Amino acid sequence: MAKMRKRTKASLIILGIFGLAVAGAALAIGLGAVALLPQMIAFDIAILSAGVAIGAGVAAGSFALSGLISRKRALRKSAESVADMAKVGQIDNSVSKTRVKIRDNSLKAARIFAKSSYKLSKFNISPITHEREHYGTNKDQLKFESKKYVYGLMNDLYSQNGKTKVARKFDKKAQSMEKKASEYSDISAFAPKYHVAAEYFNPLSASWQTDERSSVYFNNSETANAAKKIFDDTTFQRYSDKNKRRGATKITIRSHGNDQVKEISASCNAEELVDTMETLALMDYGMTARKTGISGYPILVETQEYKLDGTKKGKPEVMYIRNEQELKDRLCLLNPDLAKTSHSINEIAVFNQNEKTF
Repeated sequence: MAKMRKRTKASLIILGIFGLAVAGAALAIGLGAVALLPQMIAFDIAILSAGVAIGAGVAAGSFALSGLISRKRALRKSAESVADMAKVGQIDNSVSKTRVKIRDNSLKAARIFAKSSYKLSKFNISPITHEREHYGTNKDQLKFESKKYVYGLMNDLYSQNGKTKVARKFDKKAQSMEKKASEYSDISAFAPKYHVAAEYFNPLSASWQTDERSSVYFNNSETANAAKKIFDDTTFQRYSDKNKRRGATKITIRSHGNDQVKEISASCNAEELVDTMETLALMDYGMTARKTGISGYPILVETQEYKLDGTKKGKPEVMYIRNEQELKDRLCLLNPDLAKTSHSINEIAVFNQNEKTF
């Protein structure tokens, strides 16, 4: 069973104490009624006690429901504000694209994102743009990094509003989280060499930030650069009304026969780009296998959907690829255009870095 969030545990404890108090009150009422009114029949006492219990149930249900609604609202606002920051200032045409200009960004969206992320942190939920897991990284370390980021956003928010006293409070909290995160060992050696993710400009922090829902961990620069180009070219697609409130769909490739091929992954929040991400991930694996001279087959390809809060959505789809021919067959199935070329996996990846074939 998944570990309950601290907020959920606290809520259950409070509800339990409240329930015991209500039960005691109901018992007292019942006993008092018996003592004062001997003529009162047991049926009347039962009705009275049941009424009190129903009231307690309604109160407990309302408390839990309000928390759920609050989380859902914060998640929705976060997703919409990130989409607003990412899309504002973009030129959507097939000829040219430009980066988001600082002057065009929506400061209002950035403020909403900061407040929503802070609210989610109270439920022990990371910002929707942050990593939920990382190769070799302790989950507590990720939690501290997440909270540090949120406190930083709140520091920026209050500093901008001239509330320096409150801003300093959040700055101290951010420093505390940074200290806790730094107590863990450096695990960069456990991760693939190249990590790229979709970017958006946050005017509140005056910095480019990443949306890890669309990101890759690859072993080769060619496929990593191709992924970056795709993320840059699909801003409006990834933040459309259909996709902006979606969590990531992540493809993970594992090899048990080649230790030199680190576990790689590719993810995207746009449903229609999932096949593209799998294509790049398979190409990256094929290139590394050839470079190391160790195929490592069979390989496991796992596709897992995630909700916006980072929890898993349904069961993963698992597929095994036994050799290079099956790898090529899968690539051609995902992208029929690849079947028209006799290039090797290495050449295809380099080719697609410079051409729009995805």
